[in-house]
Amino acid sequence: MIEISQLVENLENSFKLSASEANSIAMSKYMKGHFSFFGLKAEKRKEIQRSWLNQFPKESTSEFRWEILKELFNKEEREFQYVAIDWLNNWNKKEISASDSEGIKWLITNKSWWDSVDSIASNFLGKYCQNFPDAGSELIEEWRLSDNLWLQRSCLIFQLKYKEKVNFALLKSLIIQFQQDKEFFIQKAIGWSLRQYSKSEPDAVQKFVEEIQLKGLAKREAIKYI
Repeated sequence: MIEISQLVENLENSFKLSASEANSIAMSKYMKGHFSFFGLKAEKRKEIQRSWLNQFPKESTSEFRWEILKELFNKEEREFQYVAIDWLNNWNKKEISASDSEGIKWLITNKSWWDSVDSIASNFLGKYCQNFPDAGSELIEEWRLSDNLWLQRSCLIFQLKYKEKVNFALLKSLIIQFQQDKEFFIQKAIGWSLRQYSKSEPDAVQKFVEEIQLKGLAKREAIKYI
């Protein structure tokens, strides 16, 4: 089996061949200077990652997959994290296990920013909580008591793709818990979660917004489609 270090080096070499300094500067600026970039546009980066993923063994262990993810997250340039997240979010059901909870938490709390957290939370975390409802429920109950902004935001948005299957009682309790939090990313998450659910249940969302007297950014987002 090819070594993980060699796999990551192969990806890095491919990225370097297509790097753009001009794009790198612009992309870093867009991310408020939090990350450096090779300067690869999404289309080119995905082309490279498709080719790279073909180098993987057809059958891989959970240990192998999580080691790859952490190797990619420990790299400096943001494109490595994008590859990791795209790959993670496309794991099939049999590749997701209840023991992945610590790994999910590690990814969300490392190199944290809205681009990585939102993708992981609304995709992989959402699938995890559906596949393992008991473990998922424990996870959300733990994270909602955390002082980590990104774990809190993940609690609010992990059901974004659930449509009519949203546990609205849970979502309402989370929103009430964080309603007075002035943090932009929390208020935005409150509004976003309600806006998505309003596509399925507009009357229920409207009633809840009025009931708790939601205000500001969260309210504007929540009622956008009502």
